[in-house]
Amino acid sequence: MKKLGLIHLIIILCLFVFAFSTHSTAQEKDGLLKIHFFDIGQGDSIFIEAPNGNQVLVDGGPDNTVLEKLGQVMPFYDKEIDLVMVSHPHADHLTGLIEVLNRYEVRNTIEAKEEYESPQFKLWRNAISSEGANNIEALSGTVIDLGSGLFLKIIHPVQSVAGTRTTKPHDDVVVAMLEYGETRVLLTGDMEKKVEDKLVFAGVDLDSDVLKVGHHGSKTSTADKFLNAVTPEVAVIQVGKNKYGHPAAEVLKRLENSDIRYYRNDLDGDIKIISDGNNYQIIKTN
Repeated sequence: MKKLGLIHLIIILCLFVFAFSTHSTAQEKDGLLKIHFFDIGQGDSIFIEAPNGNQVLVDGGPDNTVLEKLGQVMPFYDKEIDLVMVSHPHADHLTGLIEVLNRYEVRNTIEAKEEYESPQFKLWRNAISSEGANNIEALSGTVIDLGSGLFLKIIHPVQSVAGTRTTKPHDDVVVAMLEYGETRVLLTGDMEKKVEDKLVFAGVDLDSDVLKVGHHGSKTSTADKFLNAVTPEVAVIQVGKNKYGHPAAEVLKRLENSDIRYYRNDLDGDIKIISDGNNYQIIKTN
């Protein structure tokens, strides 16, 4: 069985680097990064398989459908997940993660650590306490070394919000850049224009090959200035049947005007991106 865990913390000029080690023979290693954007309904859930077998789950969707999805991409005997990251505590991102913590051995979790009043958030905190996983604060400058040259770099929040009470979790959303060789994927959760502007004006390097479109394609996200900073070739919209009008027509128009090819879970099913660090391929189930 694989031995996976958080093994060291290095502090260099306020840069926090978390590294995983693995001695896995349980899964075949092919040197490829695999990113699964699950068709989870109206919510987000992204499963990342590192080239060395380490596994990351970003958000869990609005219900327990994520358990079925994980069963499709993980071997039946594999009940360990190295890192679970929640972008923010809204139910359409958080709910599925509660049962993931109950069903799987989760080594590490990462979140902004703000306080939020909701039944799902209380269950999440209880699940973390019961799991005993290493709970990491998401903060700009945190770099998670997943091995084999794959890094997850946190770029927002830029200041600690741990312990603060929020009624607007989108303002504290965890935004991360996944980097493998020349391939860069920007994971935005429900980032809206307020945070987009903050990162653009601060000169943060947002240049990416793939953009996970913020807030399910809401008109409050994915502004032109932000797209000009990211310059993605491909965009993925995690969206299901909804009453909010997601994705907004104006967002789709912005993507089209910038010649950005986009995929939608509601139309394309599960979306899988495979990269060798130089090139990437996109596979959809519909």
